[in-house]
Amino acid sequence: MPFSVLKAGLLASLVNAIAGSEIEAQVVIQDKLQSWNLCESTSSKLGNLTTDLQPLLSKDAQVFYPGSDGYHNATNRWSVHVKPSLDVIVRPASEKDVQRTVEYANAHEAPFLTIGGGHGTSNALNNIQGGIGIWMRGMRGIDFPEDGAPYATIHGGALLSEVVEALASHGKEGVTGGCDCTGFTGPMLGGGHGWLQGQYGLMADSLLTARVVLANGTAVSVSDTQHPDLFWALKGAGHNFGIVTSFTYRTFDPPEHAGFAHARYIFTQDKLEDVFSTANEWIRAKDRPVELTHYGVIAFNPEIDTKPIVIFLIYWQGAAIPQAYLDPFNALEPVSVVTMHVDLLGANANTCTAYYGPICEEGMSHESFPVDLDEWNPQNLRSVYEIYASMPAVLNNSVVLLEGFATNRVHEIPVESTSYAIRGSNLLAAPLFNYPPNNKTLDLMVIELGKQVRAILLHGTGLKLNAYVNYAHGDEGQKAVYGYEPWRLEKLRGLKKIYDPHGRFNFFEPIEF
Repeated sequence: MPFSVLKAGLLASLVNAIAGSEIEAQVVIQDKLQSWNLCESTSSKLGNLTTDLQPLLSKDAQVFYPGSDGYHNATNRWSVHVKPSLDVIVRPASEKDVQRTVEYANAHEAPFLTIGGGHGTSNALNNIQGGIGIWMRGMRGIDFPEDGAPYATIHGGALLSEVVEALASHGKEGVTGGCDCTGFTGPMLGGGHGWLQGQYGLMADSLLTARVVLANGTAVSVSDTQHPDLFWALKGAGHNFGIVTSFTYRTFDPPEHAGFAHARYIFTQDKLEDVFSTANEWIRAKDRPVELTHYGVIAFNPEIDTKPIVIFLIYWQGAAIPQAYLDPFNALEPVSVVTMHVDLLGANANTCTAYYGPICEEGMSHESFPVDLDEWNPQNLRSVYEIYASMPAVLNNSVVLLEGFATNRVHEIPVESTSYAIRGSNLLAAPLFNYPPNNKTLDLMVIELGKQVRAILLHGTGLKLNAYVNYAHGDEGQKAVYGYEPWRLEKLRGLKKIYDPHGRFNFFEPIEF
């Protein structure tokens, strides 16, 4: 009897026979599964999903093969440089569909990859060769309780912009990321920075409960009281442990003056040190306002200067930015100043990350080299600037994102309470190289430049490399992404052995043991 048939029968018999706890079923089934080469091409093993799998799925689920519009839409990623190879796409419409697809992949010894917004840039995604893509966009609902309770139920395929719009339409707000076109679930599982984190914490801190399909196809409910160890792992390292099909998410009533007062400054390069020295004064203040966020960008704009320019954005949650925060920048004689009041989607639009904005455009290669910092080092920023100024023109769409979200509530939450390890940092620097696709020479150049810039940002700070997992390049190492505390990695590795012993979720910043 072929092994794949034997495995399928084994799975079916075990699932039907075990009527005990979900976690017991999970462990028993995983112990029976054999390991296989996750990078091996599987196109010859999968069989015909249209005849073998689709009859097991709900009527709204779909299967797409290469050459179809559905396959193209599912596999067309934000960064062309990231190219997971998939034989077929399943677009589930229910949690049961996800379970059946995972069970089918296991029975056929095939890898699978969950697809949300398709924005992850980790090079680990290139390790999948063949298998099934599970495209979650068929499960994008956002539901609110009729009694107005402070939460929403968000399904695994929702995009960030869809969640923001749904919250606003129900008179609510929540911690949401800074880019409209990403998925919502993926960023949350990596911690999730956002405009309102100063008040409410990270995206992961608003996670209340989740439904998760595990590596063997078992579906479990996860919360502080149900599988609390897995719940802890989801909040910062969640890509490693399962497919989140839906979750309840904390919502908040907006303040009287909802949205943000916003000022956008553009400076020539000679003001770089003064701009970020002023920002450091805000970061060091003991009474740093929870309403205050800043966001810097080093970018090219030949209409202003042949060299890169410095863009500095100030956001204040409220009706107006206090003048004390504007005066130092007005005194620097900016090239331009624009002030306005924006909502959450408007905040994203001002960083060019609106759904149809330039950052969301597909068809380019994107490489990110993130570094978490305590404060800005103006000398290091100058060195980074000089590297960007000397790059060939083909890289002139590249930027340095210098994110200074408020951290008040993020720091208040105990660092051991979630798997997110970089809770104590104040800033996120993200050199982002954007360039034409399918050019190996440029690929190698960008990797060398990215590593150089990353090292410069850390120079003289005394800090180890800490890399925000959602921006990770893929070469940083587990400690840089998941924390240097021995207990943290030991706990994550132990949980990985329990919930994913065969590395079925090893295609995005995998935890290895």
